[in-house]
Amino acid sequence: MTTTAPEKTSKRARNAEKPATRPAAVGQPTKSRRRVWMIALGITIVLIGALMTWYVTTTTSRTVSVLTTSDNVQRGEAITQNDLTTITVAGGQNVDAIPASDAAEIVGRVASVDLPAGSLLTSGNTLDTLPVPEGSSIVGIALNSSQLPSYRLVAGDAVRLVDTPVAQGEPPTSDPQTFDATVFTTTYDEANQTWIVDVVVPEREAASIAARAATQRVSIILDSAGE
Repeated sequence: MTTTAPEKTSKRARNAEKPATRPAAVGQPTKSRRRVWMIALGITIVLIGALMTWYVTTTTSRTVSVLTTSDNVQRGEAITQNDLTTITVAGGQNVDAIPASDAAEIVGRVASVDLPAGSLLTSGNTLDTLPVPEGSSIVGIALNSSQLPSYRLVAGDAVRLVDTPVAQGEPPTSDPQTFDATVFTTTYDEANQTWIVDVVVPEREAASIAARAATQRVSIILDSAGE
């Protein structure tokens, strides 16, 4: 009875031939985290784009009322309420425009440059007063039409102040004394029908010119119109 031994051997051989169990796959959690990160990045980009669109739309649609000139204003002239008007500009523009709400603060300031009608008023083209060069003085002279050129004087004009004889006096036999000056401002005095011309002169000559102006012994010659 020797037939059972080969049968047992055959079973062990079959059991030895069974394939080994494969290890579990790894790496799936890494792919999942990467996908979540990409989704979050996409959402962030969409939100940023939406915010930028909202900002541009609301900024450009907002308007601001600013001051402009309704008439020509010469350099050195005081700005009056009648010289002012307003325009509406789009918000967000990088301009140094003066808001319409500040109109009361602009009245009385002077133009630092010539301002044609429609010019935008800014802190750069309006000043409390024009600057006076160091070593100079301002002298005001009241003049009638016979003492002035017919060409209207404006700030920056180069002029000569001419020493004239007393009223009804004899004309000078030699060249009269003259003084170089620059027009600072001009104002018309309607009550006395005279022009008040403020001129910039050297300090050393200011007293002599003021004495002549007090007796109206001065006329003005225009040599060069200012820029």
